[in-house]
Amino acid sequence: MKVIEVNKIAELNIFNFEVMNDKKTNDVVGTDELPTTVRATIGDKEVEFTPAFTDYSMEHPKKKDALLKNAEADKRMEVIFHFATPEVFWNEGVTLYDRSGKSISKDTPNVLVACDMADTYWRLFLDETLTNVQIHEFESVQEYAQVIGNSILLSRSLSNVEKIGYAALATGNEAYREVFEFAKRNNVPMNTAQLYLDLKLKPATTQLMMLGKEPKMVPTLGRTPEVAQQLFDQNEKTFNRGGATKRYAIRVENNILKNQKYSFEELMEALQTIPANEIANAELQGCAEKEMCIMETLASWMIQMRRDGQGERMHKPAA
Repeated sequence: MKVIEVNKIAELNIFNFEVMNDKKTNDVVGTDELPTTVRATIGDKEVEFTPAFTDYSMEHPKKKDALLKNAEADKRMEVIFHFATPEVFWNEGVTLYDRSGKSISKDTPNVLVACDMADTYWRLFLDETLTNVQIHEFESVQEYAQVIGNSILLSRSLSNVEKIGYAALATGNEAYREVFEFAKRNNVPMNTAQLYLDLKLKPATTQLMMLGKEPKMVPTLGRTPEVAQQLFDQNEKTFNRGGATKRYAIRVENNILKNQKYSFEELMEALQTIPANEIANAELQGCAEKEMCIMETLASWMIQMRRDGQGERMHKPAA
């Protein structure tokens, strides 16, 4: 792999400025079409070219995600946009496409092949002008793929829990902060944490809040962190650590409480007193849905608890 120095770009005739200028004056992009070219500052020149993709490239959406419109350019860090010269692809018979999926003929001027990178995926067509561009010359398409693989496999995006944390930091939202802290404290997934705190976080809302934007509907906790922790700690004893960190037990408990037939105190008593073999049998049964087994077992035990309690009151001598 060779990085082409800025002062060598003109010598290699990578850009045809006559074609570029003619395209600016003659091409008209329809209102429903997305542009297939980008502008970039390379050295002391502003150029316009077509980013090309192969059948193996990351798929690009046909329409911009509405969320991207809320992103603020002055709050984005600089990234390096990597491109490859197209000749090696054409010479090896690899078809190149523009953003719309239209194939690009061999020797078309002002074409550079996009190098897939996690931090430039959305920004390639979002940034008004690409300001930090590197152009690479590969000896083969295989080398191109190897460089992409070695680069992108060492990057990662935020986990769901980390997204919740950044959304909390960016907005100061208390509910998001509590979900994040509960998940970190108990080492559980985001989906499990929100079930214990009895709220539903939507991915689109989380992404919006990561940008520092408050949603129209602000999420609120349905259960205090203290009560949620009490329930989690008991589930560890009743269902063991694995059962407490998964969603099926807490989903059953939320459904029981939402039906309002039993109080939280009754639920906790049932979890504390139900025989371990009852829970073990429920988890081992060949049910289509494990939650259904847990629901039936727990509900039956709570019904029995009430009957036993009523019987004790009936046989209790009057004072």
